[in-house]
Amino acid sequence: MRQKIRFLALLAVIILLCGCQGRPLPEGMDEETLLSRGREVAILLAGGSYEEVWEQMREDVAAGVKVEDIQKLVLTQANDAGTYRQIESAMATGQSSDGEEYGVAVFYCDYSKKKMLFRLAFDTNYELIGIEIKKT
Repeated sequence: MRQKIRFLALLAVIILLCGCQGRPLPEGMDEETLLSRGREVAILLAGGSYEEVWEQMREDVAAGVKVEDIQKLVLTQANDAGTYRQIESAMATGQSSDGEEYGVAVFYCDYSKKKMLFRLAFDTNYELIGIEIKKT
């Protein structure tokens, strides 16, 4: 029984480590451009410029999202994080879902009380298609 538990624990660690490796960006996407676009959106989110973020969303995505949804996401996730200070580090990775390849700009942000993680997904035309924010 102990060996089985150890094996399952080791398997879980291997799966986590494999999941942390970045994937290449979709063909035609530039890492610096992706990170620049992502940095712009992250700063807008941290500053409360939710309508500007919504305006940067791809049309089909924006049709299913309200400005209030973006605001609620940010306020709910960062409710006790304090004041935004800076982006501490960033990385870019490629992803795919439902046959669409896209780039994800990942930012580790420093707030006065907690650290936050922003994952911002962009299609190959650098239009915003997804936002994830959470405490780290």
